[in-house]
Amino acid sequence: MAKFVIAGKANCPYFAKAELLGDELALNLPGFKIHKIPVDPDHWDTWLKDLCQKNNWKHSKSPIVWRELLDRGGKGILLGDGNAFQEYALTYYGIKCELTSGDLTKIGTENEETFHIVEQEHKKVLASIIPFNLTISNPKSPALYFIINELLNENVFSKDIFIRLYCKNQTENIEGIFMEIQDLASPHLRSIKVVQDPAEAFKDCDFAIILDDLDEEIDEKNEDEDLKKYKNPYISLAKAIDQNAKQNCKILISPFNSRNETYALVNLVSKYLKRINPKKYLIGNSMCDEMIAKAIVAHRLRINPAYVSNVIVMGQSLFDSFYVDLTYARVTDFDGAVWAKTGTHWLNLISMVADKQWINKDFISLVIDRENSVSEMLRRKSILVFAQSIVKLINLWNLPHEKDTSLYSAIVYAKGNYGIKEDIFLSIPVKFEKESYFCIKNFRMSDQTESVLEEIIADTKTRISKKFIDDYYIKNGYDVKLVTPKVVY
Repeated sequence: MAKFVIAGKANCPYFAKAELLGDELALNLPGFKIHKIPVDPDHWDTWLKDLCQKNNWKHSKSPIVWRELLDRGGKGILLGDGNAFQEYALTYYGIKCELTSGDLTKIGTENEETFHIVEQEHKKVLASIIPFNLTISNPKSPALYFIINELLNENVFSKDIFIRLYCKNQTENIEGIFMEIQDLASPHLRSIKVVQDPAEAFKDCDFAIILDDLDEEIDEKNEDEDLKKYKNPYISLAKAIDQNAKQNCKILISPFNSRNETYALVNLVSKYLKRINPKKYLIGNSMCDEMIAKAIVAHRLRINPAYVSNVIVMGQSLFDSFYVDLTYARVTDFDGAVWAKTGTHWLNLISMVADKQWINKDFISLVIDRENSVSEMLRRKSILVFAQSIVKLINLWNLPHEKDTSLYSAIVYAKGNYGIKEDIFLSIPVKFEKESYFCIKNFRMSDQTESVLEEIIADTKTRISKKFIDDYYIKNGYDVKLVTPKVVY
């Protein structure tokens, strides 16, 4: 089977002659395939120069004809101009084009008119596309492999998604990720490219997913093991997003290896957002901690974790000051005295746990150790729950959920809610509705929750104070020093 490609100026009579000859060959020979590429006469010289440089050819006339081997790949074999193609057809197949020069000139003129009509139609189609610019920072994060297919196939965003993968240094790993996303062949994906310039990466961005980790740079001479130096890219990222993204761009911060610093990074980024309102469009991922807590409770009650709701992680993270509040937690499809259709009958979770001491003594320690125990069994870091929490959070934040009455945990602006008077971002209970989130008004907390929350707020206020940020986050460029984690329960 032979495949020939004929390219030339749209108004060229010799191109018209070559394509008519090719059509006749394809019509009479079942194994003969032809592909035609009409080019705008104004862009022909540039197009031909780029083609010849790519394939290491030498050609200067219109048309140009080359042969491609089907199902093999690789560059084509240059045949020559229109005369070379006619000689090839006459020698091998005994077929030639007998149209006069006048007829070929008319056909060339019609080809040019048709070409411009098709170009106008194509421009109208492109003009009707409303692009949704999704920027993913640090595509080298292991979470990307697990979330990208879900984001493209669940129709979380609009139908015309333009993805930009932002990384400072392009590597073979990034090229592999780029090709794998292309291979998904998602009907919602319009374009994808790897970008190294932050201004280009976040230009007119609608949604930014920040997966950057703090790059550890341990000083061997440092005798204090609790203080480690990290390179923090979040200050430059915050400035680039604020200067180039849309004013209503949503920003999700969810580092994998630096999960315990998510709350601090969200507070840090909020200080550098001037055009974008961080109180409305900035959120940090604490849902992974919530999903871990739900899994522990579900295992105890022998039900599916999806049937557990309103488990709230308040505070910073599972590795710092936090509190898991089960006051409003509820379960459905529980093997108890009352049975009903799943999701229609909810029971108080604490009432379903027979051993209340288990909640006060063992529950928190099980939540903290869960990820390490799973990683030990897998002999690698556990990533699926973390990746699923990102997908879940984006689903909730970017889609209308009018019938969803559940409470979720997220790191959002906390001042004015739940008795918090400090200007901080913290993991607190929120509801998602109409592509936005809001805190619960008149939310009643238990005395224990209130006392623990006061201690968490005081600790958080110290950690994100201006002096702390100046001393630990901005000192010496982007160096960061972490303090010893403090767990409250």
